[in-house]
Amino acid sequence: MSENIPGAEEVNNAADTAGEAVKNAAGTAAEHAPEGAREFVDGAVENVKNFTEDAVGNVKEFAGDATENVKEFAGDAVENVKEFAGDAAENVKEFAGDAVENAKGLGAKIAGFFKGDK
Repeated sequence: MSENIPGAEEVNNAADTAGEAVKNAAGTAAEHAPEGAREFVDGAVENVKNFTEDAVGNVKEFAGDATENVKEFAGDAVENVKEFAGDAAENVKEFAGDAVENAKGLGAKIAGFFKGDK
């Protein structure tokens, strides 16, 4: 998804690394907690892990959404340019056709004038 955005891979990697570091630190704290506090620390560790996983997921989702939005915007811009170019080409053809018809009509009038037609 985000592979086309400069720096997106680094953001994903940093989010993963930060998430793992928090999980490891929380796990280490749980291992060294006094016996009575271990259950409390385990619950806190689980909450931190869940929060970190959610945060990492949100960062990745945001990067993916940003990629999709950029692709969609670029696609719309390309379509608009193509449509504008097509319209411009049609207008040029129409104008050229009108100019040719006007020139023929004017040429016929000039020829008629010199022939004596009024």
